[in-house]
Amino acid sequence: MTISLPGLVGRSGLADQHGRVATDLRVSLTDRCNLRCTYCMPPEGLNWLPTSQILTDDEINRLVRIGVEELGINEIRFTGGEPLIRPGLVEIVRKAKALTPSPEVSITTNAIGLERLARPLADAGLDRINVSLDTLDKLQFKQLTHRDRIEDVLAGLVAASDAGLTPVKVNAVLMRGLNEDPVPLLAFCLEHDFELRYIEQMPLDAQHEWKRDQMITAEEILEKLQAAVILTPDPAHRGSAPAETWL
Repeated sequence: MTISLPGLVGRSGLADQHGRVATDLRVSLTDRCNLRCTYCMPPEGLNWLPTSQILTDDEINRLVRIGVEELGINEIRFTGGEPLIRPGLVEIVRKAKALTPSPEVSITTNAIGLERLARPLADAGLDRINVSLDTLDKLQFKQLTHRDRIEDVLAGLVAASDAGLTPVKVNAVLMRGLNEDPVPLLAFCLEHDFELRYIEQMPLDAQHEWKRDQMITAEEILEKLQAAVILTPDPAHRGSAPAETWL
């Protein structure tokens, strides 16, 4: 379904059956990842898609161009798997940002490799970074991801901030019995001026072992945070966004 967008002469917009217009586009650059987060995929034995089934750079560039120039898309988010392991990522970002009108371009990443890529991505026009980080504890990180890479993630966060990819946003999932305490990560993000978002665990794991009683709810997280710091609801209207924002 397409509808006309006021002020965009000769262009159409994407809308659902309720008339809500889509202005952002998520593009998965790869199904591969260098972590094995327990709530996402098994630690070993996962069969990746063959290269022939992955969009080429030219196909991605064309998809993004059509979205921006013809469908009113104004925000592009590159995801994965882990998008930083995609060859040609910097040039993909550069071409997306060079479109007219220029969209906001962001990447959701685990930040492994970001220490090396933050500056080239910023120079290519990347606007901001969303980093998945569930804990600052080295042992917990290894239990959650099956990889001993937390130092790489932290270095990537610093590099992103130094490169001007701000505000750096951190996404965290808490799991009962593993990383239940939300306060240390909040303190870390406040210290470094990162924006922190806690996400309730969802049944996305490839092993189909998700259990509701392992999920730490938003209400529990908020209660623990309010016991440690003073939080104020954001007075700004959040529109259709599901997240609650606290200051």
